[in-house]
Amino acid sequence: MSKNNEKKVKYCVYCGAEVAENKTYCPNCGKLMIKIESSKKVLKSTKFQKLEITRKCPECGSIITSTIIDQCPICDTPLEKISEVKKAVIQKKPGFIFTEKKLEPEQKFLLKKDTWNLKEGISVFGTCIYILVIVFFLLYTILSFQVDLATDEISIQQILLSQIPELLFGVYPIWYVYNKKHSFGKLGFNPESKKILIALLIGALGAIVLLLINYLSDSLISFLSNAGLDFFDIKESIELQNQIIRNADLLWIILLILALCIGTISSEIVFRGVLHNTLKQKFRNNFSVILIVALVYSLVMLLFSFPIGIGFFLANLVSFIILGFLYELNGNIFNTIIANLVYTIFIVLLIFL
Repeated sequence: MSKNNEKKVKYCVYCGAEVAENKTYCPNCGKLMIKIESSKKVLKSTKFQKLEITRKCPECGSIITSTIIDQCPICDTPLEKISEVKKAVIQKKPGFIFTEKKLEPEQKFLLKKDTWNLKEGISVFGTCIYILVIVFFLLYTILSFQVDLATDEISIQQILLSQIPELLFGVYPIWYVYNKKHSFGKLGFNPESKKILIALLIGALGAIVLLLINYLSDSLISFLSNAGLDFFDIKESIELQNQIIRNADLLWIILLILALCIGTISSEIVFRGVLHNTLKQKFRNNFSVILIVALVYSLVMLLFSFPIGIGFFLANLVSFIILGFLYELNGNIFNTIIANLVYTIFIVLLIFL
């Protein structure tokens, strides 16, 4: 019998049974046979599918050829699903995203579980600042109806309430990472026991540096006050707040320390875990990242904190630069959180006692 007359045999991919070439269904399991094409045909199929796979965002109209992205990277609108069969063929080549401005590779928009891309990080950070602004003005409006902020003396309760905006604006990044099922290492958290011990040591040393900066800041404020350059009465405001803390009950002091500690963690998550880690994807020079984050933090605190003044701006700037270097030692946010917590608790207790 010649080879041309022999029955061609192939195998079922589901059960392994022999199936004649001309059969459409497996005689053993009854499933549809998969036709295996040659490599040349697959390449031709890939080119054809590459043209057919483009999707248009129903909301903003962006044209997306990526097979990985399930939602529009421009407006976050869910996209039409792609079958796994098509993905298997097309995903060998990188996709592109076309907006009204330019064509960009899909890698720029992919959301990774352990690192931020620039657009994602800036979006999350911007949302945090938006929350800070809304809560700040909402709280200010409520308090203005209760007391005359210009003439009435402040109380320990008002000092405590003033911490609420900073408490809340760090919640969103945690919710975002949890909701996306990303790693909390994206925010700089490294909970390994060995890393925690190192963070405790680094944090303790950092707290000492922060206390030194605080002492220099107080000296600068006293100097400006004595020179008649204390235009916002910073020294008087500090002395008034310190006196209120000294006269407060222990319960209020505990609540104030708790609020300040949570606010500290919140700020570190937003500025270090999100902004710092995002900018590291853009800038190769770590000092540039540290300086930018410190400037942004100092400006935000200048706008939304009281009292204000050049002394506090410089103190915040230098402190956040130091914290930036502490974070860069091993990329563990516990370094800066511990340093801030130790510093905050020590300062409040020092004033109270």
